[in-house]
Amino acid sequence: MTATLPYLGYIVQGLTVTIGVTLAIFASAMVVGAFVALGSASEKLALVFFARTYITVFRALPELLCVFIVYYGADIALQASAARFGTPYPDISPFAAVTVALGIQFGAYCAEIFGDARRAIPKGLHEAGDALGLGPFKVVRRITLPLVLVNATPALGNLFLVILKVSALASVIGLEELTRRAKIVAGTTREPFAPYAIAAICFLIVTAAAGFLQHYLERRSQFGRRAVKP
Repeated sequence: MTATLPYLGYIVQGLTVTIGVTLAIFASAMVVGAFVALGSASEKLALVFFARTYITVFRALPELLCVFIVYYGADIALQASAARFGTPYPDISPFAAVTVALGIQFGAYCAEIFGDARRAIPKGLHEAGDALGLGPFKVVRRITLPLVLVNATPALGNLFLVILKVSALASVIGLEELTRRAKIVAGTTREPFAPYAIAAICFLIVTAAAGFLQHYLERRSQFGRRAVKP
């Protein structure tokens, strides 16, 4: 343990990278999921087919496989492009690669979450919006979108925690996030337990904070929606 203490700051600094890549993946997944959910709810059969196929394929693939395909696939594509046009060969950013790979994959889960949240909205609310003279855009902006976010909050919170843990896969392509730094320190000090224990504590702290925020948002989203008892 004493040999690990001088590296404590180095390990903890990796937590900022872990949080950063988690937020980037989560934001990308929400954007992708929103568009796929819209396609799945479309009246055009081609869009529905594409959306359902996308969801089925990416929910079936392992996360690590997606990371390897995007990282090494982009590397091959950039090598071929550089050789063809005679341009310098750029390095692949592990941060960008894992964000794209897992953002696309978890976008399939977000699409299902948004779809379920939309289907949970009573049709009478949309009819009430039409009766009040609201146009389709205002119905979506003032009724559908807020209620979708409210209904999706618990599932999105759980998905965020999953992404936080899966973000450790970024270490396999060289991103120095929390677990990779713990591995480096473990190899340097020959004390594997202490660095990984510190990493585990960091994950527990972030998970606890995210869980607290999730419960807070759930309580806030339910404010005013509870039935008033006589």
